[in-house]
Amino acid sequence: MAIVAYVDERLDERRTELWREFNAGAPAAHFAQDPAWAEAACGGRSEHSRSPYFFWCERDGAICLTALGVRRRLPVPRRVFWEFEHGPTLLDPSVLHEWLPWLIETLRSEAARLRLQPAMSLDAVGDEVETILDAHGFVRRRAVGGWATLVVDLERPEDDILASFRSRYRSRIRQSAGLGIEVTEEDGAGGRNALAALDAEMSARTGTQPTDASWIEAVSRDWCRDGTGGTIFVARLDGEPLAAVLVVAFRSTAHMLMMPSSRRHGNLPTSHRLLWDAMCWAKAQGFTEFDLDGYSLSARPGDGLWGINQFKRGFVPKGEPRKSVAIHERIFSPAIVSSAGAIRRLQARRRSRTGAMKED
Repeated sequence: MAIVAYVDERLDERRTELWREFNAGAPAAHFAQDPAWAEAACGGRSEHSRSPYFFWCERDGAICLTALGVRRRLPVPRRVFWEFEHGPTLLDPSVLHEWLPWLIETLRSEAARLRLQPAMSLDAVGDEVETILDAHGFVRRRAVGGWATLVVDLERPEDDILASFRSRYRSRIRQSAGLGIEVTEEDGAGGRNALAALDAEMSARTGTQPTDASWIEAVSRDWCRDGTGGTIFVARLDGEPLAAVLVVAFRSTAHMLMMPSSRRHGNLPTSHRLLWDAMCWAKAQGFTEFDLDGYSLSARPGDGLWGINQFKRGFVPKGEPRKSVAIHERIFSPAIVSSAGAIRRLQARRRSRTGAMKED
């Protein structure tokens, strides 16, 4: 039976439950596909102020595909693109084959740039998905976005996890205690303010757009929910915030979402200690993995993302990056190509800042 496709600005209570039930059974579902994340995260950031649209398909009355799409403006008059950052989520790739023609027809000229990143492993059905995307005019962009990530296994004893880090990292974690660096869980106004201030400081240093404090507040209030869906940790020296990390949780995984830091006191080992304490918290909460939120397979020495890769690699020196389906785009004109390139460069600079992963 053919699918029936839908798009709406909001989901009612019944549809929300059906959406979550479907995603709960999809191994590739990402927290950014959860309706609650859309409510918490998509309305507060200044450059991301547009609310997402909910796209889904049904077959025989049951949901078989979900996707959150955000309509973004391009620096070209009357041109926009639709961005799907971590979706669609699906179980059967044939559904994607049916959905894409409907999507292209529905978005029409507004599909000036369509960015698809199905969060599914290349080891599973990724090759088939990429073949379907190619058949419908979507071009694979290997050099764009983080289509791989590094994950720390938290199911081992804490001593074993720590022993798996690079020896220099273990030394810096121990050194931080001797220097008087204290890390505390602060999922409240103090932690949010410290996180926002550190992010603003880092943005001024790197020349990039800071994260809106209202976005941090919304994520903390509506997603973290006093530690049930994540939390904030702050590293301080003599009470002064030097680094902070926002961790969000989904299913069995804790994700490091942002980690700004200060350089006011030079090269102190704050980030190493901060991440280690966040991992210990996640393990104590029962999460089995800690996702370091991206690993660039295209970065080369000298690139901003190369330093971030090297920092993350120190926590998983022997692990292989988990690869997912790369970003695909459907572009209709040279002007859009040029605009999309400018946007990608801005996004790359923002990614290199967001993690603040350069070694302390």
